[in-house]
Amino acid sequence: MNILSLARKWFGRLRFKSKVIAVFLPLIIISLLILGLVSNQLFSRSLIEQTTSNVVDESQLILSRTDYIFSSVETAANIMVTNINRMYDSYGARPDTAMDRVQFGNLMQSRLSIDLSIFREVDAAVFIDTEGTIFASYTESGDDSKVDSMLKRVRESESYGQALWFDMEKRDFLTPDPNSPVLTLGKMVINIDTGDPYGTLFLLVKEEGLSDYFRSSDPDTNKSYYFLDNEMRVAVAEDNGMLMKPVSSQLAEAIQGCGSNVSPKTCSFEDGGNLVTVNDYNRMGWKLVNIVSLSLLTADVRQNVRLSLLIGVFCLAFSWLGASFLSKMVVSPLEQLTRAMRKVVTGDLQSVATVRTEDEIGTIAEAFNFMIRRIRELLDEVRQEQNRKREYELALMTAQIKPHFLYNTLDTIYALNELDRNDEARDTTKALADFYRMVLNKGRELIILEKEAQITDDYLTILQIRYPDVFRYEVDIPSELAGTPIPKLSLQPLVENSIYHGLKKKGTKGFIRIFAFKQNDRVIVRVEDNGVGMNEVQVQNIMSRHLPKEGIRSIGTYSVQQRLSLYFGEEYGISVQSVLGEGTIVDLSLPTLPKGSEHQDV
Repeated sequence: MNILSLARKWFGRLRFKSKVIAVFLPLIIISLLILGLVSNQLFSRSLIEQTTSNVVDESQLILSRTDYIFSSVETAANIMVTNINRMYDSYGARPDTAMDRVQFGNLMQSRLSIDLSIFREVDAAVFIDTEGTIFASYTESGDDSKVDSMLKRVRESESYGQALWFDMEKRDFLTPDPNSPVLTLGKMVINIDTGDPYGTLFLLVKEEGLSDYFRSSDPDTNKSYYFLDNEMRVAVAEDNGMLMKPVSSQLAEAIQGCGSNVSPKTCSFEDGGNLVTVNDYNRMGWKLVNIVSLSLLTADVRQNVRLSLLIGVFCLAFSWLGASFLSKMVVSPLEQLTRAMRKVVTGDLQSVATVRTEDEIGTIAEAFNFMIRRIRELLDEVRQEQNRKREYELALMTAQIKPHFLYNTLDTIYALNELDRNDEARDTTKALADFYRMVLNKGRELIILEKEAQITDDYLTILQIRYPDVFRYEVDIPSELAGTPIPKLSLQPLVENSIYHGLKKKGTKGFIRIFAFKQNDRVIVRVEDNGVGMNEVQVQNIMSRHLPKEGIRSIGTYSVQQRLSLYFGEEYGISVQSVLGEGTIVDLSLPTLPKGSEHQDV
């Protein structure tokens, strides 16, 4: 029940176009998947069964041709045995002299060659008499001592009327081509009248004579045929690289354990992505194996599946177009209004609903646009009120700073007069007059950096008279930066902090340096001293509105930070770097005045 409720809530949050797609898209996809899977299975199974049936028929044809070769070789052996008997009968007796043996050998070789011309299935013939003399239809160059094992097997078979077949093998004796495997038939040759043995006849069949049938079976299909002997070695194959090599143990076990599931002597199974069909050839104890790649076999089926998927994609595309058309005709105005509302939620109050219909949706859109317009107006009014409030607060802070300095300076002048230090009192009075002349410069809050430096110089002159043993100072403003606009009395609070918080506590005479330089697109005015420095907590306190113990003196630094942000933006202001026991560096960042321009308030 909870799952159904969640599904309903999810479906209810979807847009109309998404709802149409959410209903019809899964139905189309599921239908296409079922159709593709079922058709793929049916077509694949039907194709495999048809291929298996074709392979069985083709295998029977190959087995028939192979059996014909074996029968022809056995027939050739019988006829050649008869012909050898006739040669011995016509010659009268075994040759005794060397001349007779040479003549008899030539006749025997001629006889064998003539018989081979009749039986094309036999590639070579060898007759070995009881004395070990070898008569071959070719030039025999092998090791005669290796022939004894074959002669022994033929004699021990005790089947004078039957032929003995040897396994396919590659050897360097009794073969016209040592590089080609040969199949050998051995048969005893005896005197028909007396039963005395004349010798042993061997007929040789090259492997190519059997594998030629594989190449001509069906050249248009990608199939692989080969014969396996009873030791699971490849006896006959189209690929010469496979000859006389055993198949993999996994395939050998599968072939040996395969039951007759197609016909009494045929079985079929799948192995490693291949369709394997096995037919028994009992005459030699061999197995005819056919390998067909399932991926190639089912390529057409996969092509049909891809075609079905392509059709499905077109159907999905048409469904999407239909849903889009329906959405555009029915809910497009609502979507436009929704997009405008979402932009407002993210903070974009410039968004406007562009619905121009005269129905209920058009009425809602008109009311929405009026509401957003009214909100923008109210926010502008609030912003202006906040700026005015900040200006009033900063003006109050500045007013607090100016009397504080005035009172202290007047006290200093009074004390100098009492001490009859009239020259110093005169200089102090002149510096105070210059200071307030610049501070009260037509009531403007922004002045150029050169004037601000003069104000600071006058201020430092007065304080140096008050504290002659506390500090000395240096002011260096490059001429190219002299016209940079700066809020009035921005440097005086920073210098005051350097003296009162850094140099007076040092115990020795310190140094204050004021200089300016350009950094990227900003002008940096730096006030640095070699006073006692501050830790991180003190730095944070000096940037706040009130210091825990120093009271109103921090208002000046706070005022500078706030005024810079008010006039130039939040990215401009003050940064403080200080190390205890080494001193403090205060950077005041200002915007660069473009060439040829002039601030209206400077």
